[in-house]
Amino acid sequence: MIAQFLKATFDPFIDLNIQVWENFEKLGEVRKFPKETILKEANMTEKYLTLLIRGSGGSLVWKKNNFVCIDISFENEFICDYMSFIMQKPTPIEIRLFEDAKIFRIPYANFQETFKAGNHGEKVTRLILESSYFAKQQQQIDLLTLTAKQRYLGILETKKNIERTPLRYLASYLGITPQSLSRIRAEKIRDLPNGK
Repeated sequence: MIAQFLKATFDPFIDLNIQVWENFEKLGEVRKFPKETILKEANMTEKYLTLLIRGSGGSLVWKKNNFVCIDISFENEFICDYMSFIMQKPTPIEIRLFEDAKIFRIPYANFQETFKAGNHGEKVTRLILESSYFAKQQQQIDLLTLTAKQRYLGILETKKNIERTPLRYLASYLGITPQSLSRIRAEKIRDLPNGK
């Protein structure tokens, strides 16, 4: 089942034989965690490459007595401190679940097995890095060039499940206050036909 899930997740980017994903499946485990679980604490080293099967969460950084959300993940997306995982060094990023979740995770030592001949670890790593880089660059461009309302409407288009994200985390991800986000949401509702 996990092999099929991995194949479906990566097929839009690279078409690999199901055997490749069956090998990946053998290296990891499926776990369930309740919402608010901290998968990786700040200033610690990431131990797992983690893919969300169900649920949501984000990457948080503590700043001025508050958490700032720098990334949000949903089903079929990675939820881990990838920089820490690759470098095996601590970072200030905390990984937290926003909802009850089911995950598939591969420990760092096991992931190294994917780099053996025929296991395609290099390709998968490159795809994860490229995807993360493009998403972060687009987020930075949006912060510099779009209004808060435009950023919110844009994320509604790209992440269909974004409304499941707790208000405080979504607001910080967009670079605005929770009050501003509430106002933007109210304006959006008023703009709909019949105000619904």
